[in-house]
Amino acid sequence: MTDKQMIQQETLEGKSIAQAKPISWLTPAVDIYETADELILLADLPGVEENGLQLQVSRGLLTLEAEIKTAEEQNQRGFYRQFKLSERIDADAGNAALKDGVLSLRLPKSAAAKPKRIAVQTLH
Repeated sequence: MTDKQMIQQETLEGKSIAQAKPISWLTPAVDIYETADELILLADLPGVEENGLQLQVSRGLLTLEAEIKTAEEQNQRGFYRQFKLSERIDADAGNAALKDGVLSLRLPKSAAAKPKRIAVQTLH
């Protein structure tokens, strides 16, 4: 995707190519915080349905892309944002939920990244 705009091309009988209207991309408001066990991302995505949401992790880069379904095809809008993830995050074990326009994404830390407790022995 270049310039955060997607242009759909449709070939009709191999003769003409029609282009769809470009999507206006918005930047969603996002809260990110970290616990001892995971990274939690909360994103405001009003008007987005589950089938219009795409989350992808590739080469340590999390991409959030969501289309807002509207009755008017002329005013297509969507949300787009990317985040660089630490190598300490296990993206394969993550889970996401979309409820009331809020995306909740939980990405656990890898076992090597979790804090470890060292037992202390008293010597007499």
